[in-house]
Amino acid sequence: MTMSTTTLLGLLKQQKYEFFSGVPCSNFADLFQQVSLDGDITSVPAASEGSALAFAVGAALAGRRSVVALQNSGLGNIVNPLTSLVQVNCIPTLLLISVRGHTDEPEDEPQHRIMGASTHALLDQLAIPWSEFDGTPQGFMATLLRAEEAFQRSISFAILVRKGQLSASLGVVVNGEQQLEGYSLSVGCALEIISEALRPTDLVVSTTGFISRELFRLSDRPENFYMQGSLGHCSAVAAGVALAHPSRRVVALDGDGAVLMHMGVLSTIGYASPRNFLHIVLDNEGYVSTGGQETTSVTSSLEAVAVACGYRAVSRCVTSAELGEAVARSLSTEGPHFLLCKVNQSHSRSLPRVTSRHTPEENKEAFQIALNQPRAFHLKAAPAGVAR
Repeated sequence: MTMSTTTLLGLLKQQKYEFFSGVPCSNFADLFQQVSLDGDITSVPAASEGSALAFAVGAALAGRRSVVALQNSGLGNIVNPLTSLVQVNCIPTLLLISVRGHTDEPEDEPQHRIMGASTHALLDQLAIPWSEFDGTPQGFMATLLRAEEAFQRSISFAILVRKGQLSASLGVVVNGEQQLEGYSLSVGCALEIISEALRPTDLVVSTTGFISRELFRLSDRPENFYMQGSLGHCSAVAAGVALAHPSRRVVALDGDGAVLMHMGVLSTIGYASPRNFLHIVLDNEGYVSTGGQETTSVTSSLEAVAVACGYRAVSRCVTSAELGEAVARSLSTEGPHFLLCKVNQSHSRSLPRVTSRHTPEENKEAFQIALNQPRAFHLKAAPAGVAR
């Protein structure tokens, strides 16, 4: 059974929900776009699930009933605020959780398997009552009434939504030739330029989602470690490799949503200052792999944050010529470097998944073998600064 997102929002408003925050998932179709257009609900696109819950708690303290939407993989990011903020202070919140990797559905990507099998048990362990959505307006209304009973006891309630149970209304293109105006470079074109500049010995860690899938399509090599899951942790993994192997040049291929989710790591990288590290952020101002929901990078200067956090040199690019020059400069001088490249949201029609060729363990083992080859490089000293 399938219900439209407009019907879902109507039922939420009927029950006096006035505040919405969360982190997108493709299971929610166009829910985030629809709620942002609804004048009756205040909507905040949060960078992380924990922040979304904190926003909702603030709204609840001010007397407004709140909803937090997240993928079940993000449950790990809200355990602390759920227990030490929501439950300790008895501030109930409605959790709208999309379930990936459910045990009685066709096999999903490996990164969803563990949490998919643990979602029910984790909610039970946290003493949060939950209900599986059946895909009908009547079923959703019944779960809202159960949530109302929990709220009367100052307890949060979770509604679990599966793939295909919500239908989109805006015709969002997730994996097609969708070209947005504004920036000339696509992620694929940017990765072609970056890949051509890399030496065979250079190590790459790429963030989860379409960036890893585009890199896999264009330049699959043992020196690539593809992040699958763990959104926001690509740069820390890459910096950890760089610090442990200072004789190898390491590149983090990141996205704006991922950087925003754990932006504090920029300060840590600036402090640790790995000289062999290049952090490239492909900023399309959206979560394209989950439906094109907007990130907040459109109003943020991530390159300015990198400067303040202590990166040695920072660049901002919008053209292929600017990107090529910045990559060449960053790969030949001491880092850490931060390179922000504005890109559009177009992708090839068929993006292969890394798991079509490599299991996560096979990818890890190949990367470790390539990493431990006795190869070295030499960098020239470079003055700190910002290139634009």
